[in-house]
Amino acid sequence: MKIIKFSTVFFLLICFSLFRLNSLNQRPSEPEEFSWINKVEIYVLGLAMVGVAYPIYPEIAYEHLTLYWPDDGDTEVIHDDFFMESKVIKNAIQKAKQTESEIKLEWPVSAYVMSFDYDTYMETRVALAFNGGSLKLEGDEVIVAVPIEYPKRAFAPLIRIPKIGTIGVQEGLFWVLQENGWYHTKELIWMASFHGPPNK
Repeated sequence: MKIIKFSTVFFLLICFSLFRLNSLNQRPSEPEEFSWINKVEIYVLGLAMVGVAYPIYPEIAYEHLTLYWPDDGDTEVIHDDFFMESKVIKNAIQKAKQTESEIKLEWPVSAYVMSFDYDTYMETRVALAFNGGSLKLEGDEVIVAVPIEYPKRAFAPLIRIPKIGTIGVQEGLFWVLQENGWYHTKELIWMASFHGPPNK
């Protein structure tokens, strides 16, 4: 019975969040355009997005969640090799080896649409978590530094629904919270061991 109640409340929260998201997405990304109530909505919407995204995209969900607590001055280092299957990461590793320099990571907008194809899904998962980051090699370690912050204006497509269109979030909403000190920007470091060239 508790599971049914929780599922019902969670479903209603998602529906309400999506309804409000469409309205908030239309506003200019300027702090003065948002009332205190609007900012609370965005703050709660961010938490709802974490809950929805975590089972599918756990890394970006965690990265967003870190915005809710202040930077203590120590950069968090996460050891995880989930990103080593990404084609963009494999190419960046090759470039880093050849140039012995840090490589900026970028994905096209088309990489962000959810897919049931495993390879496409993994590329999207890595793109969401690492876009805007930079990769370097140190010995047998692959190190990716990711700034946890939002741009003033950028639409992030999340899911495409037939006959309805693409549902996404205007990242400028979260930028507004950054500007008002409600979110706390920082940097995360992801590390994985690298042995030999990545598989083609």
